[in-house]
Amino acid sequence: MKRFVLILISLFSLMLSFTDYSETTNNYPSKVISLGPYVTENLLLLGINDEIIGVTIHEKPEIKKGRFLVGTLLDPNIEAIVNLKPDLVIASKEGNRKQTIEKISNLGINVVVLDEVKTFEDLKLNFIKLAEIFGKQKIAKKIIVDIEKELAKHSKDISWKKRKKIFWQLGTRPLVTAGKDSYFNEISEYAGVENLFGNLKTKYITVNTEEVIKRNPDIIVAMGMGEDFYIRDFWKPFQTVNAVKNKKIFKVDDYDFCSPTPKSFLKSVKTISEFAKN
Repeated sequence: MKRFVLILISLFSLMLSFTDYSETTNNYPSKVISLGPYVTENLLLLGINDEIIGVTIHEKPEIKKGRFLVGTLLDPNIEAIVNLKPDLVIASKEGNRKQTIEKISNLGINVVVLDEVKTFEDLKLNFIKLAEIFGKQKIAKKIIVDIEKELAKHSKDISWKKRKKIFWQLGTRPLVTAGKDSYFNEISEYAGVENLFGNLKTKYITVNTEEVIKRNPDIIVAMGMGEDFYIRDFWKPFQTVNAVKNKKIFKVDDYDFCSPTPKSFLKSVKTISEFAKN
C-alpha cells in the first residue's frame, strides 16, 4: 500500500512538472528560465522580457546582463535552476539533452520542451506554443500573418533563370554542412537557391573538401563565432570554386540563423537571396 501511494505521488509530481499553460487563462509564468538562445529569442519577440530571470552562457551580452546564468545548453547547472525557484523552465529538443530535462522535471519544476525545427511550419508551431503559455496568441498570430505576407511577396520577387548552389558551412573543423532534413534547407528553398547537399536525406553531415569542390558551390555561407578570417583563408587555395573565384563567401550572424524566430527566418531568407544576386 505504501509503495502504491509513493507511485501516485510520483505521477502527480510528473504531471505538475509538465503543466499545460495553454489551458489556463490568467496563471501566466512570471519567473522563467530559458535553456537556450533559440527559446530566448522567441520569447523576446513575443514581448516576454522581464519574466526571463535565468539564461545559459550562450546568450548575447545584452541579454545576459542582469540575469542569472545557469550553465550551458548541454550541461545546465541544475542546482542553480532549483535555487532560482522558477515558475517555468523552457527547453528545446534540439538544444538540450533529454536526460537533463528529465532531471529538472523530476525535481517538481514545471518544464516545457519545444519541438525540433526543420521547417518554417515547425518554427511557427513552437512560436504559437510559447504564445499560448503567456497569453500572447493575438500578438503571435499577427506576427506570423505579417511575415507570411512578406514571404509570399519575396517569392514573387525572386526569379532566377538558374538557381545558384549554396554550401552551408556550419562547422570548419571538421567541415559540417546541412542536408535535406534541416532548417537550412528550408531557408534555401524559400530564398530560391539550391542546397549543395540537399540531395542527402539527413539533417547534418560531415563532408570533405574534395566533395565540396566537386559540387562547385556558387555561394558559401558560413557561421561560427570568431572564425571570420579562418573561414576565408580556408577557401583561398581553391580558386576554381565559383564561390571563391567570385568572392561569394559570407559569414552570417549565428543568432539569426541558429536561434531562429519567425522574424529572423524572413531576414535569413532575404539575406541569402541577396547573396545569390549577380
